Order: sequence, then C-alpha cells, then structure tokens
Amino acid sequence: MSPRHTISFDHEFHYREIPGLGVRPALLVGIIGPKGQQDTLAIIDSGADYSLFNGVRAGPIGIGPGDGKRTRLSGLSGGLDVRLLRVTLEILGSKFDCEVAFSEQHIARELLGRNELFDRIRLGLCGGSSLGYFHPRA
Repeated sequence: MSPRHTISFDHEFHYREIPGLGVRPALLVGIIGPKGQQDTLAIIDSGADYSLFNGVRAGPIGIGPGDGKRTRLSGLSGGLDVRLLRVTLEILGSKFDCEVAFSEQHIARELLGRNELFDRIRLGLCGGSSLGYFHPRA
C-alpha cells in the first residue's frame, strides 16, 4: 500500500448558483486596479488560460480603453477579443498580482483561469458535496 498524503487548506467554500448554469465552483473576487476595485463572482475554470472578466469592469478601476495588449482568446464557445492587463486579484483575503483578460464585448460569466494564479494557489474541488477548498501558497 502506498503512503497516504494529507493536503491542508486555509478555506472551505460552497459552490454557488450561477444563472443559466446551475451550481458551480465559484469564488467572490475583488479586481483591484490603479483607481478602484470591482467585485464579481468568478467560476473556477482549470481549462481557461487566463482569468477573464467583463470589460465594463476596467473603467471603474482606472483602466482606459487603449490600455493593455489586445489579443484573441479561443475556447470551446469560439473566439473572444480581449485586452491583457496586470491587476491585483483579492480572493478570500489573499492578494495576487496577475495578468488577466478583460473582454472587448459583454460576456455572460467571468472565470478564474490558470495564468499566474494557479501557480500561487492550491485548489480542491468535491463536486459530490458542492464544496471547494482554497489555499494561498507562500
């Protein structure tokens, strides 16, 4: 028998109801820019390259329409024009400086993706009980 390993987490959270999708693993995220903060509920998506937020959030946090690197992201539902920008994400009391994507058009849901963020956190998901586990890495 192989040795058992124990993984510890600082936070436990319940999955959230997402309109049109049902219950999903999602966290409340503060998006902090040079002039403010916007809070949103973002679905954890281990298949997403970038954390993705609605572009309407950029202005209120101090990001202008010409800021960032324009690029196109591809996914299962097609392509999306975005701007890549550095912001601070606040999740369950921990802050992470990350490059994220802001959509150029309206999006129905926002995502927490892998780029830079997943290297700095530990996640555990238990779909059967709709519980998630979160731990910031030092």
